[in-house]
Amino acid sequence: MKLLKEELYRSFLFFYKEANHDLSSKGYGLIHDNTKRKDCASIASVGFGLSSYVIGVKNKFITYEEGKELVINTFKTFLENVETFHGFFHHFLDINTAKQYKKCEFSTIDTVIFFNGALTCDSYFDEPKVHQLFNKLFNQLDFLPFITTFQGKTVFRMAYNPNIGGDYRSFTEDPWIYQWHMYAEQLSMYFLAAATDNLDKEVAKKLYDDFARYKGEYKQFKYVYCPTNALFVYQYSHAWLDLRNLVDEAGFDWFNNSKIATLANREYCIDHQNEFPILNENAWGLTACLTPKGYRNQCIEPNNFVDDEQHAFGVLPPSGAIGSLPFADKEVLEVIKELENKYMDAFREYGFADGITYENDKLWIADEYIGINKGISVLMIDNYLNGTTWKYYMKHPLIQKAIKKLGFKEVK
Repeated sequence: MKLLKEELYRSFLFFYKEANHDLSSKGYGLIHDNTKRKDCASIASVGFGLSSYVIGVKNKFITYEEGKELVINTFKTFLENVETFHGFFHHFLDINTAKQYKKCEFSTIDTVIFFNGALTCDSYFDEPKVHQLFNKLFNQLDFLPFITTFQGKTVFRMAYNPNIGGDYRSFTEDPWIYQWHMYAEQLSMYFLAAATDNLDKEVAKKLYDDFARYKGEYKQFKYVYCPTNALFVYQYSHAWLDLRNLVDEAGFDWFNNSKIATLANREYCIDHQNEFPILNENAWGLTACLTPKGYRNQCIEPNNFVDDEQHAFGVLPPSGAIGSLPFADKEVLEVIKELENKYMDAFREYGFADGITYENDKLWIADEYIGINKGISVLMIDNYLNGTTWKYYMKHPLIQKAIKKLGFKEVK
């Protein structure tokens, strides 16, 4: 437990130390996407970071006043200096100017992660200025242009990029990029959309009902799976949404679904330890992370990859299991012990490194940190220990409104 708390603290430090603290900078409050690209911030890092500031105050890593000022001035940056498209933000920003980074897209999921963090802060910091700035930001958010029809279903588009030749525009003239027609990490998007005033109940409910629920299994584990079956997709929305005692109108339990997906991931790693020697019953959690080949999505079966496409790289990402603490605490705590016994060389400034593996019989440790993986670590460790993010996110009137609008109900 001591190491777990230290991982919480050091993961928090990523968001505190990798943030722009220069009040004279247009990029104040922006947080690095990773520790190597010093000019690049990601709005997902900011979203995780905003929630981590609340965690930091509650755990006495920073003072209430310091957290409040960080939040207020970050909100000001997004209102005054960050370009928007119907309230949505670019995926990446220049950390000093707050301008679009290269030719990246306006991203739905990354904007949602930002607002998940912002909403947590609005709930915790009961300050008129925080509420004023948050409401101004949230009231800009308009999901309507991102709604489309795909195969007869009402779905959200993933992103928008008007820049010809920009990200995701290499082979298409269409500025609208792909769509959320399947279950993945976007579950909280339906709650934020339902919380807006300009999306009526019927459309909000149809968006939630219409994305495909692919049912699959790995051995005895049967669940609704994501086509790119990495572990983070079952964690990200749950870092904010506390669905332990809520089911949807049809009675489906998303929390239990993530628990099954977690145990399936562990079982897959046990079954493939001969192929990937670092993996075993106490070393599992395949998810997107840094590998010797760069940042890669690591996933298990079932998935929708083509047969000859590599979907696992034999890298142990500590954030994979740690992000599943609320779903399988006993099994995850065994991973913490394994890391402590074998891989403390990977425990550095911001806690455990992004990826660990063996390459040519030598231990390989990633030499940079990725914000979103540190983010799921700090939020889920604290949710497991204290329930901070869950408490303040779920009590917010906007989320309570969304729960009713979507027809979720308490388990009796």
